[in-house]
Amino acid sequence: MAAGLHSAVLGEEQILGQVRAAFEGADAELRDLEGVAVAAARALRAETAFDSHAGHLLDRGLALAGLAAGGRLLVLGTGAMARLVAERGLALGFDEVLVAGRRPPRRPLPGTFLPLARIGGAEPVTAVAGCLGSGANAIPLAALPPARCVLDLGTPRNFTGAAEARVVTIADLLSDEAARPHATARRGALRERLGALLDAELAARRETAASPVGALRESVERARRRELARLARRHPDIPPETLDAIARALVNGILHAPTERLRALGEDSALARELAALFRDGE
Repeated sequence: MAAGLHSAVLGEEQILGQVRAAFEGADAELRDLEGVAVAAARALRAETAFDSHAGHLLDRGLALAGLAAGGRLLVLGTGAMARLVAERGLALGFDEVLVAGRRPPRRPLPGTFLPLARIGGAEPVTAVAGCLGSGANAIPLAALPPARCVLDLGTPRNFTGAAEARVVTIADLLSDEAARPHATARRGALRERLGALLDAELAARRETAASPVGALRESVERARRRELARLARRHPDIPPETLDAIARALVNGILHAPTERLRALGEDSALARELAALFRDGE
């Protein structure tokens, strides 16, 4: 899930942040599991060219409904997904994009803002895309302006009731992809590769401080956390998860080749132990 292999958009980047947020406040054992999952997911992303984001659900929804971009697009929601869908709508060639929310967003969104309470009186649109958060109340389809297509991109669903327009849901998009052999084969290959990366991550975590590799990684991790705390104090404007991801990626990139060489030397190698001791001496 953290790698986005179960998402309607393969490798969806936003899922990783959602998984991390779900573990906030969890006990140490669960946080350890989260660390394994996130590390393997990041490793897969680092070596895979995922060329889609949540905004591309608009392309797929329109194709499934048999519509071309054009006219007016109404996007419900002001979060990250709504932003991506609105940007994609403009890129595809919609003449006008309306973004509806309970209150104007802090950061300007693509298109024109429309208070959510006023959507029922809006002029007809080509398509409506529901991108409301999981805590939002479902909106009756009858409360929407006339539309040729309604894309319900929420989980749980954003809309209830019946409508004359074609309604496309996340389940519809997944079913459509499952019917395409190439897409199914790619997801299967990525799951297999993710399994190998997960095995490697678990093997690395089994190495304790008693081994050269374990001692090295333990020392470097302590240094990483110290620097991360210092950076967080100096740059409170940068989200902590962003700083953590950057620092972890740098450390893993630098340590990958040296740790592989240490493992090849073996736990009893004097050279491996001396190298690990250099990092302890510098603490």
